[in-house]
Amino acid sequence: MNALLVATLVTAATALWLPPQRDRRTVALSGVHQATAAERLRPVATAVVARVGVGPASRRRRAQKRSHVIQALGVLVAELEAGAPPTNALLRAQGEPSLWPHAAGAARWGEGIAEALDRDALMNPVLSQVAACWRVAGRGAGLADAIQQIAESSRVAEDVRVEMESQLAGPRATARLLSVLPLVGLGFGIMLGADPLAWLLGAGPGRACLTAGLLLTAVGTWWTGRIALAVERRL
Repeated sequence: MNALLVATLVTAATALWLPPQRDRRTVALSGVHQATAAERLRPVATAVVARVGVGPASRRRRAQKRSHVIQALGVLVAELEAGAPPTNALLRAQGEPSLWPHAAGAARWGEGIAEALDRDALMNPVLSQVAACWRVAGRGAGLADAIQQIAESSRVAEDVRVEMESQLAGPRATARLLSVLPLVGLGFGIMLGADPLAWLLGAGPGRACLTAGLLLTAVGTWWTGRIALAVERRL
């Protein structure tokens, strides 16, 4: 949502200063291809979207994946406590699709599981702790206890992360509300009989004020999302 809003604001601010498009007959006679406004603004919008924090859907997907990993670790502990060999327990607990595909492949082919877990940790960071435990107690009785502690600490961390997400929902909603308040002001001006759009879209100071307002709103929205994302990354 923030990414779309920032991209829209920057696109609108840039469009204010684009030269008018040539007449099609003039372009055809001159042989010069004129890029459309959308073609000019697409790199700008793409760059802004790439720098803005992830959206709610992406956050939900990541949270769901972390939850699946925690559940799989619980299954892995249960398999180990039931007496299953570590490699077999790892294969049975991996889930579908596999939550640790490199480690599962290493278990099937008799390769180094700890190193494979390190590669899987690039997508699921908690697996780096599992890899460390596997190096120390990969064939010992303490592996189940160590992974159990990892699963419990990860579950507590996820609860804290969910609570923090709910706390950040308020500031995010406030930022979105503040970004649309200028439109409310324009609406009040029109209702009072003024014509703010004519001045803002006219030449000179009006366009400068409108451009500055759009850019400042975009920067504020982007900065708010950046702060929230920095808090999420610390969890």
